[in-house]
Amino acid sequence: MKANRLLFLIGALIGLTLISLPAVESTPQTPKKPVSNEYAGTMVEDPYQWLEKDDDPEVKAWSNAQNQRTRQYLDKLPDRAAIERQLTEWYAKTSPSYFSLISRPGTLFAMKFQPPKQQPLLVTLTSADDLKSEKVVLDPNVLDAKGTTAIDWFVPSLDGKHVAISLSKGGSEDGTLHFYETATGKALPDTIAHVQYPTAGGSAAWNNDGTGIYYTRFPRTGERPEADLNFYQQIYFHKLSTADTDDTYSIGKDFPRIAEIVLQASRDGRYILATVANGDGGDFAHYLLGPNGTWKQITQFSDQIKAARLGRDNALYLLSRAGAPRGKILRLSLGTPELKNAVEIVPAGEAVIEQIVPTANALYVGDLLGGPSQIRRFGLDGKGETMIPIPMISAVQEMVALEDNSLLFRDVSYTQPAAWFHCAQGKTEPVETALRTTSPVSFADIEVTREFAISNDGTKIPLNIIFRKG
Repeated sequence: MKANRLLFLIGALIGLTLISLPAVESTPQTPKKPVSNEYAGTMVEDPYQWLEKDDDPEVKAWSNAQNQRTRQYLDKLPDRAAIERQLTEWYAKTSPSYFSLISRPGTLFAMKFQPPKQQPLLVTLTSADDLKSEKVVLDPNVLDAKGTTAIDWFVPSLDGKHVAISLSKGGSEDGTLHFYETATGKALPDTIAHVQYPTAGGSAAWNNDGTGIYYTRFPRTGERPEADLNFYQQIYFHKLSTADTDDTYSIGKDFPRIAEIVLQASRDGRYILATVANGDGGDFAHYLLGPNGTWKQITQFSDQIKAARLGRDNALYLLSRAGAPRGKILRLSLGTPELKNAVEIVPAGEAVIEQIVPTANALYVGDLLGGPSQIRRFGLDGKGETMIPIPMISAVQEMVALEDNSLLFRDVSYTQPAAWFHCAQGKTEPVETALRTTSPVSFADIEVTREFAISNDGTKIPLNIIFRKG
């Protein structure tokens, strides 16, 4: 939302220049070249399909002409220089921001965006209120001075002593998994290529003693046709200090071509959960690897289980939309891991359930209320609902359970930049932590209200209104 505020101000500044628009050359001609395509039995004519061929010389010439005209217009704006100076000043004052937090015993892992560095870096802290404890585990800007190497994602071992990091170069998102000692940032010799790609992302989960890791793996050359090498994601297991050629297949040969896998380990490492998306259609299947070393399918794509989280109480918490479009929460004992044994603990309501975060003695639920967020806390049986107060008309972007069963959550609003709040166990009032972003622009004179427009059929349509106070 910080970016939204800056864009708002940019728009306002540019609007001031529209009184005297500069003259520019005429608009480049865009000839029509009708092409007919059949979609679901219907012929559709597209006169501009030829523009999709970005390597065509004619398309390149058209694009260059459009860019030249745009550049000519922007360069002649009378207030452009002043706008550029103001934006440069604002962005130079942008503070660090922290995201993608993961908690391990005594250590908090976080991605840190620190301008003017090109890429976010991975750091650790002893707590969200002790910035002096911050240590850099890996700074990709040091690995690559050009700033083209990025951290795709990371996952610490359950004891926090090691961390697996997917790194990709040049914006490719074709990630190679690397391993580092948390305390020293020293790289281990192990590397695993092609664990991450834009077609399906990537993920990993450590075993209980930190000696190995389950990870997503795309086909190697020769295993499938060339056109399929960035699809058919599967799960393999890698033992540290061994060659990746010795890694063992775990599951996934029967997954769809467009499968997207997210892995999750239980707090004690006894269970590994694989959430398998059937592409981007919103259907998920879930597979559980238990102490017996075999995978068991818990849900199918048709079951409408949209999310699952391993609890600390030998249970699996499921977000179901079966007969509940806004979502309900089920609890499934890992002792009898079959969906038919799941028990509804949080029924569907007016809010849309988006996030579920279990601790050892509570269940935190993140809801969407037509735009703004809310957080509710329940007992693990779904009883004792408590509302956690958060800033008005704001969005909760992340929720993280800490080792002491408290909660950290990242909140942002139209007038306040992102900040992490801590909700202690048994408390209801969250406290803002030191992990906060500051803005060079003050919105103290801005007010936000939420109204509802009523459609012809009586549907309430939410509307957020931002205006100057008074």
